[in-house]
Amino acid sequence: MSDAGRLLAALPLLAALACLPCCDQRPAPPDPGKAQANLSPAERGRRRALADAAAGKLRVYRYGNPASFTNPRTDPESGLPARTLLDCCVTAEAREETEAYNAEMRGSAAARRDATPGVSR
Repeated sequence: MSDAGRLLAALPLLAALACLPCCDQRPAPPDPGKAQANLSPAERGRRRALADAAAGKLRVYRYGNPASFTNPRTDPESGLPARTLLDCCVTAEAREETEAYNAEMRGSAAARRDATPGVSR
């Protein structure tokens, strides 16, 4: 096979690899302006959770292998869908932001359940 043929054969693989999430990818904050940069990680997480909850995007984040049998697709504490962040580069700042996000999101979910008549916990 010629070099051009090998390159053409490799293009679908390269395209698929380009679509994989990187370790440093995290959900974007609702306001990517400079004001967010001055906030603590916990406050950024809390604000992001409030914006997501207001938009109806109820979910929590966790760390680990997305395909693991020990990582269910729902959060056992709240029953919300759980999205897995990659476990290869969890910094203290990312952990603090994510924990604040999850705490706020679980609180929002509980408040919605309590406000909905006929919904049991």
